[in-house]
Amino acid sequence: MIQRKQTLFLMAAIILTVMCLSMQIGSFEVAGIGVSKVYNLWFTDPIGKHHFDTWPLMAVLLPTTVIACYTIFIYHNRKAQAIFCLLNALLCVGWYICFFVVGQVAGDKTLGTVTFTPEWPVVLPGISAILYIMSRRAILDDEKLVRSMDRIR
Repeated sequence: MIQRKQTLFLMAAIILTVMCLSMQIGSFEVAGIGVSKVYNLWFTDPIGKHHFDTWPLMAVLLPTTVIACYTIFIYHNRKAQAIFCLLNALLCVGWYICFFVVGQVAGDKTLGTVTFTPEWPVVLPGISAILYIMSRRAILDDEKLVRSMDRIR
């Protein structure tokens, strides 16, 4: 049901998540070597070779889009929708944990001075998590409304 506000929250969260998955999320600068661009699935070294050491970021964030799409279409089961919204919010928080770990581990592998600079798309999973929480709250409000209407009958 597209007219429900939680569906709009979920669609906005899906769009923001896909944007984050497809954009550069940071860069490593190694002293004397150059800059490596970091994406969710890989990072590109200064000579243009792809290294898939950052795949856990994609593995944590990609299921949120699939779960959110599924959540939109199970509008008859509001309890399951609320659970999936909470799961997605937790996965977004897990993405930040993985982001921190990947930044630390990749920085330790290289010799020399390594600086990691995050880009602006890093905030998108956080905004998505807020949208998932707002959607969960709207779903639970709908559930309360339906239960109150059943008591009146």
